[in-house]
Amino acid sequence: MDNRLKGRLLTTTGVAVLSLDALLIKLISADPWILLFWRGLLLSLCIGAVCLWRARHYRPNRKLFTLGLGSALFYAVCTVTFVLSIRLTSVANTLIILSAAPLIGALLSRFVLKETVSARTWLAILLCLGGLALVFSGSRDGSHLLGDLTALLCAASMAAKFVVERAARPANMMPALVPAGLLVCLFALFQAPTIMMPAQDVLWMAILGLLVVPLAYALITQGPRYLPAAEVGLLMLLEMILGPLWVWLVLAEQPAPQAWLGGLVVLMAITCQSWPGKRQRKAGSAKFPCQA
Repeated sequence: MDNRLKGRLLTTTGVAVLSLDALLIKLISADPWILLFWRGLLLSLCIGAVCLWRARHYRPNRKLFTLGLGSALFYAVCTVTFVLSIRLTSVANTLIILSAAPLIGALLSRFVLKETVSARTWLAILLCLGGLALVFSGSRDGSHLLGDLTALLCAASMAAKFVVERAARPANMMPALVPAGLLVCLFALFQAPTIMMPAQDVLWMAILGLLVVPLAYALITQGPRYLPAAEVGLLMLLEMILGPLWVWLVLAEQPAPQAWLGGLVVLMAITCQSWPGKRQRKAGSAKFPCQA
């Protein structure tokens, strides 16, 4: 299988699973710090068990250790800001604001990893920024501004995480999710009023922490091994389409008109970037892609 196609399939499948994240966060009534404590702990336990099972496939070294800690730190910041943003603003606003991640990822990749970014990817990123501007225009009264800014910090952390994992290629960075979950867990422990989860939330928390988050990020973490960080970030925007849809269908949370329009713009951007060009169709399966 072509490396680029493999990266897209892994990332897209992970994002499809992750799109249930926002709905489950909304269904859980517990304090967000309690949610974060269990989310981080369950993620570490699940990924840790998988890594122990596949221990013979990992060959750690000092560089991977350093990059793994960086990936873990950025994931922890991304997770905390994502959950807080979902509680402070609408799901649609949070997920659409994450459309800034590809732009940040492209800039970091360009200056840190010296990767070239194609004109088509830059066009897709500019379209994403247009969608982002539409979403922020709906928060001019300040009611959702804090949540929107928190989502923007989440986007920056997500982009940095993908760039770190891209720098570690072709190594598998899934083990970095173990300290990442522990960082989230420990930080939340000092903020949470208690670690006891209300009985009505246990099932939703189990689905979120034992299935959705571990499976999604185990797949998504493989993406930067085969794709540039900017392209992984663009594929992550599929969550922006699916996430609000599940919340709307289950909880009837109606996105603002600006959010719907912004989502349409971002969908156009993903289509524009993902449509295979001549060079991509002719690329051999043995060639490792270094250009978006």
